[in-house]
Amino acid sequence: MKSCSLVSFTIICFMHFSLFAQSEKDYCEEWKTSNDTMRNFKRSLEYNYKMLDNVDLKCKASIYLSNGILYQDQQKNDSTISNLNSAIKICKELNLNKILITAYLRKSYFLAELNKISEAKDLLIKAKIALQDTPNNKDWNLYFQAQAYLSDINSDYDNSISLMDSAIAFSQKIKNKPFIQNGYHNKGTYLMRISDYENAIKSFLSGAKQSENGIGLENQYIMIASCYTRLNQDETALKYFKKALEAAKKSGNDFVTMLVYARMSSSQLSLKRIDKAMISIDSAISKAKKAKNYGILGSAYEDKASTYFRYLKDYDKAEFYYEKSYSNSLKANTSKKSDDLLKTTTIQGMINLYLAKKNYQKAKIFLKTLEEKANKSGLLMYKSTSNRLHSEYYEAIGQPSKAIKYLREHYKIEDSISNEKVKTQVANLEKQYDTKNKELQIVKLDKEKTEQQQLVKEAKAKQRYYFFAAIVLLSLLIIGFWLFRKLKKQKEELGNTNKVKNRLFSIIAHDLRGMIIPFQRSGKILEHYIENKDYDKTIVFSQELQKNSEGLSNMLDNLLNWSLEQMNGYKMNPELLYVNNELESIKANFLQQAEFKNTKISIINDEEIAMNMDKGAFHIIFRNLIGNALKYTDNGTIRLGINREINTLKCSIIDTGVGMDKEQLKDIFSLETKTSSTGTKGEKGAGLGLSLVYRFIKMNGGTIEVSSEKRVGTKFDLSFPLSEFDIAETEKINAKELSA
Repeated sequence: MKSCSLVSFTIICFMHFSLFAQSEKDYCEEWKTSNDTMRNFKRSLEYNYKMLDNVDLKCKASIYLSNGILYQDQQKNDSTISNLNSAIKICKELNLNKILITAYLRKSYFLAELNKISEAKDLLIKAKIALQDTPNNKDWNLYFQAQAYLSDINSDYDNSISLMDSAIAFSQKIKNKPFIQNGYHNKGTYLMRISDYENAIKSFLSGAKQSENGIGLENQYIMIASCYTRLNQDETALKYFKKALEAAKKSGNDFVTMLVYARMSSSQLSLKRIDKAMISIDSAISKAKKAKNYGILGSAYEDKASTYFRYLKDYDKAEFYYEKSYSNSLKANTSKKSDDLLKTTTIQGMINLYLAKKNYQKAKIFLKTLEEKANKSGLLMYKSTSNRLHSEYYEAIGQPSKAIKYLREHYKIEDSISNEKVKTQVANLEKQYDTKNKELQIVKLDKEKTEQQQLVKEAKAKQRYYFFAAIVLLSLLIIGFWLFRKLKKQKEELGNTNKVKNRLFSIIAHDLRGMIIPFQRSGKILEHYIENKDYDKTIVFSQELQKNSEGLSNMLDNLLNWSLEQMNGYKMNPELLYVNNELESIKANFLQQAEFKNTKISIINDEEIAMNMDKGAFHIIFRNLIGNALKYTDNGTIRLGINREINTLKCSIIDTGVGMDKEQLKDIFSLETKTSSTGTKGEKGAGLGLSLVYRFIKMNGGTIEVSSEKRVGTKFDLSFPLSEFDIAETEKINAKELSA
């Protein structure tokens, strides 16, 4: 009897454990299926924790790994590390090599984000050793990404981009769309590091095309929006910010939602949409508080403080929010570069605020904090900013000698050889890209011009035919005569164009050669000064080179724009412009040159005026007029007067420069007889700018008049028609400012 009971008990236990084991397997399969289809972060985490109690140990390792990835996307540092460590621990106990590699790589990437480079590299080495025997293992993609991120930290962006190309190629080989999407996203991020925003946008769009059921779209859209913000295309940026917001809400990605609100405010401020920007900032603050993300919270408060300081001129509120930004930045993760940068940005904002409020005691306290941070970090950027703000402080309290001392240190760092090399490379890349695009347009237009010349030849052949036929038929004689006159006129126009072209090239050949010569021996001269530790001469020489490079850049820009306009290749694209805002933007580009020539540039306007006009043409007109005035003015003033008379925008540019006589004024807007002249500091020019100004004003329906007197100065009077829409928009803006 006892034996029978024992056998029965054994059978029941066996059946129970068999059923239990089967149940764990079923739960694991259910989790895998749901994990592949679930798109919401919160629901995914809730479901994962629910399943942890029902699955076997092997499946738990996969769930902990999944949790770590989800928390990493949400920037939950402690939860990320905790779950990844749990996954690694189980994998080591059960010898689960495949899951262990993934956990190592995920943790390595996250540690790199936290700037724990040594620990990240150790895990990467372990992962690579484990991957050697599996060339098609999908985790090679993660390995490439982690290595690329380490190169990013070391500012080796070319290597980062190359590694991401390898990751994309590998992911395409194994046909893994999520990995392809992630690869394009990271590649776009590294392209942004080198300011190649156009190609970054292309990379993010390629990533978006790989999205399945909308997964990851919010990450692609927010980066595209950020690129357009950097390109100052704020309307397009806002369009993609809205797309990112919709995608983030759909997927439940609270972190991206919070990030969108934090970033889109800058585009709204650029478009003078202060109220909407404030709403975005407050939304970011609310979500950051809820998520306890002190980095985003501090950044949002800094944006709010900056808005009150720069746009609303409410210094008390600005001070209140700067203090909140600073206190939250101290709570943020100090190991992250972004949070460290936030502290520095907030400190700089507070210093500027206290200088504006003339609270020099508080300004001095934060200047000391900034100086300590700069010395501790050893970063040239921080040291340069610290010296500049110290100079402004001592100038404000009436100690010019100290102000000059710090200002010299600021320029010394800014003009250091390594920093200058980096800036030159970036500037060259951007200039090459812009120039290449315009050259391609000119090549296309040259081809069209050749085709037109061929048509002219064919037309001449027809002319001879009609002339012969006219002997017989009077009607054909009339037609032939008409065609002859028409073709003759075209020939004269082509002849005039060639004269202008030849005249332009003769000027360019002379002035361009004169501008390029200083660059030919600049390297040896700088090397000589540096070897002899003659740094003052190095600074003076670099300033001369900068001045010469600016003149060369302006000449090339004008030449390319002139070529496009001459060949009817310039496409007008009218858009709503805020005149004062655009003029302030143009003025900012001349401040350094104006300071060098001790000349003040001021904009005088009764109200903000809106108008529809091609933005490129607007900038070409006023950039050339202001630059021309500055070229011939020393120790003087340049005033831009803006006002509205009924349905006309009136503009005047008045300088106190050297002026012109009647002979110079006679053909001032023509290239046929004009010769280039030299500015007060030896600036070179091709005489092309005013011809461009005249053409672009006419293209936009405007007029221009000039008056001048030797040793008194020059005045340009411009007028542009305003539409009913422009007038209504202008009145709307000014009414809103009055109510505010």
